[in-house]
Amino acid sequence: MDLSLGNISKKFFGAWQGSEQTGKQVVRGGFIIFFERFIIKILYFIRTVILARLLFPNDFGLFGLATLIMTIPETFLQHGMTAAIVQRQSGNEQDNKECLDSVWTINWVKNIFLAAFLFFVAAPFGASFFHNSDVLLFARALAIIYLFTSLESLGVILLQKEMKFNRQFFYDISGVIAEVVVGISAAFIFKNAWALMAGMAANRATYMVVSYLVHPYRPSLNFNWNKLKELFHFGKWIGFGGIVTFFVSQGDNLVVGKMLDVSSLGIYQIAFALATLPAVELARSLNSILFPLYAKIQSDKLLLNVSFIKIARLVFALIIPASFGLVVLAKEIVFFIYGERWLAMVPILCVVVLYAFFKALDYLINPLFAGIGKPQTTVLISIFQAAVMFLLVVPLVKIFGALGAALATTGGICLAELILLLRLKKEINLSFLAMAKVIILPVLGSLIMSGLIFFAKQSLPADNLLLFISYIILGILIYAGAIFLLDKISGRRFYESFLWIKKNV
Repeated sequence: MDLSLGNISKKFFGAWQGSEQTGKQVVRGGFIIFFERFIIKILYFIRTVILARLLFPNDFGLFGLATLIMTIPETFLQHGMTAAIVQRQSGNEQDNKECLDSVWTINWVKNIFLAAFLFFVAAPFGASFFHNSDVLLFARALAIIYLFTSLESLGVILLQKEMKFNRQFFYDISGVIAEVVVGISAAFIFKNAWALMAGMAANRATYMVVSYLVHPYRPSLNFNWNKLKELFHFGKWIGFGGIVTFFVSQGDNLVVGKMLDVSSLGIYQIAFALATLPAVELARSLNSILFPLYAKIQSDKLLLNVSFIKIARLVFALIIPASFGLVVLAKEIVFFIYGERWLAMVPILCVVVLYAFFKALDYLINPLFAGIGKPQTTVLISIFQAAVMFLLVVPLVKIFGALGAALATTGGICLAELILLLRLKKEINLSFLAMAKVIILPVLGSLIMSGLIFFAKQSLPADNLLLFISYIILGILIYAGAIFLLDKISGRRFYESFLWIKKNV
């Protein structure tokens, strides 16, 4: 294997070139999206660490409440037709233009209506519901920012459909850079939640501008009822799924915001963001690749089975050790990165790590059902997940506070994913044994790693930054060695997957 600087550079820049082969499109796209999510999460992580030192949990909680108020009405007006454009088989140029213009027109009207509704109705109602008058101004500011969304081009959706992930990268990264730079700068000036608001405004304005730079499509007001009806037939399940997903992903925040104080919500949301960082973000980054991939090969169940196993094996080899590492070093991570005033999030962090594992699995499975034209499957299971979560969350929050919300969300997703795996077995003949083989080696390697670090900490506590960093490096080396030996003993399947990536990049 040639590991020279010239060869690595050639592979890196070669991954940004297009390809007519589906395998190369997927692997190169996966590399680009993974690289993108890595850069984005590093930027957001830096921003959060700096802001956590400058701001207080109350500031994050206040901004979180305003975001919830904005998200609720937006969620109920989702139509899913943009996703339907990706799944739809392409027609002639005129046909495609009419579909895009019709969806853009619907979005334009919807977003302007939503901005007005948020400003005049949802903001005051939300302030009353959460018994917090401070949130009114923040919610109204978000309503004004939302107007930028109404002017964005749908060309970004076409980048995903056409698998032009190199251009998608520049679009996605632009808004994040603007948000991070403006948010951090504003934090030094305002030292309150308005810094978060300034970052959000920069984010949406940048995306609006860049959406016209990355694709030649230019929207125009047009309304074709037949085209919309065709797209809505598929998109209705995506739209309804978005409503269910909101209650699944934000129901715990609603309960915490209602039953506890704003600081508790801020601590809970930061803990959730940190715990899901390694697992969920990696799997989520693949969603824009897996959906069009599975749509292309939807008629070949054997290929669907093989592709899913190959992708899952690589994803879980990375996210499982990262999750174990978060647990074994949870207290040190919070103390050294966020500061002593955030230590209350440690027990929440340890619970949410399990949630993150199941959520990563969810992000791998959902694109498959959407790609084969059965999005209703994941929607119905998400309804079950939401029902379980809401059944548990109120009593558990009363007993355990914010930790109870983490227990409720984890219980709900655990049961939901078990059912989803049963459905997956029926669709692509994926057995529980095959899935167990995917995760067994990373779990064993992670247990070895976390066990050794745990016992090492008993003799030499990580009570300074140098030791903390040393334990992180030690954990990476231990896991790499363990997974190499375990893979060699069990048949080199991870190595074969690595070679497949190397071949296709």
